[in-house]
Amino acid sequence: MQRKEEAVKRWFPLATIAAGISFVVTFLLNLPPERVVASTALAGLIVFSGFFFRSFGKDENTFKEKP
Repeated sequence: MQRKEEAVKRWFPLATIAAGISFVVTFLLNLPPERVVASTALAGLIVFSGFFFRSFGKDENTFKEKP
């Protein structure tokens, strides 16, 4: 359960920032509103899902330094 909470607390803001960047860029390129919304949603979804699945990846103990 802790990994899900970590994913939402840490990765959701980054996904929101990625969606915001996508929104600004596509809006500045004067693309149709449907494409702006679609690209914004896809950017946020891809970034969040990538980080979310990263939370369930390898155990964090494998990355700790050995004494």
